[in-house]
Amino acid sequence: MKPGATTTTVATLDTRNQFTWQNITIVAIGFTVTLAAAFTGCYKYRERSYFLLQTADAIEEEANAFALGVGHYSNFDADQDQEALKLFTQRVEEHRNERDRRQQQLDQPADQAAPSGPPPSA
Repeated sequence: MKPGATTTTVATLDTRNQFTWQNITIVAIGFTVTLAAAFTGCYKYRERSYFLLQTADAIEEEANAFALGVGHYSNFDADQDQEALKLFTQRVEEHRNERDRRQQQLDQPADQAAPSGPPPSA
């Protein structure tokens, strides 16, 4: 548990030896909120979902370009479907590998992680 979570819990335990249901409720709510905030900060759900959504959008864009024969796929003829499919697969895997790299950076402590792009807007 982080020091801030412990400090908040210990501070709410100062009930002057009057253990009423109100004091116990305040301690329980304070501990629950502090624990939830520490857990959320540790696992960084917002950043993870941002990177997952970004990857899904990029893969959808690749699929649309492949289906329509535009962008990177505009140079392929009808008889070159296998080559276009290979390029599509390679580009999708690159998007997935980039997402995995970013998520690995989230698992590193804050002082070791290098910035991987703009932070998501709130």
